[in-house]
Amino acid sequence: MAEPWLIPDEARGPEARRADLLKGLQQVQYWIEEALDQLPEEAALWWEPAPGIPSIGARVQHILGASRRLAAYALELSPDPEALAAEARMDWTPRRGSRKQLLEALRQQFAALAQRIEALTESELDEVCHVGRRQLPVRRATILHHLIEHAAHHSGQLILLVRLYAHRPPGS
Repeated sequence: MAEPWLIPDEARGPEARRADLLKGLQQVQYWIEEALDQLPEEAALWWEPAPGIPSIGARVQHILGASRRLAAYALELSPDPEALAAEARMDWTPRRGSRKQLLEALRQQFAALAQRIEALTESELDEVCHVGRRQLPVRRATILHHLIEHAAHHSGQLILLVRLYAHRPPGS
């Protein structure tokens, strides 16, 4: 199967920007699912290669949490920056869920986000939203693009951790 970004589409003009956002989201999901499928055992999810380096599972939790917060800024009418900041502080705390639970959360969250992106008009993509406690003005499309690039950044780290786990010294 081709990676999502390589799948041809017919989108042109205004629809192409929305299609690119959707493909980016699909690509990140593809990378995360592929990495988690390569884990040889459930315990690998919560393995920490060194002190201060979050586990694979904690990294997936962070991707989900940060994506949820960025989507709130892009798609909700009045997100609460204080509540979102408080939520951010919990991302990296391992919750010890299973691979199946993490994958299901990823699939559900990204499917819901894709539906919201599909429903946006071109003018809505260009609307300015306010981000964070400082209420910085940012175009909605830019927030969504950053959501994808942030998730892609951490997906690369996740892929590396999966490879490191597979090649770790015995007993570590």
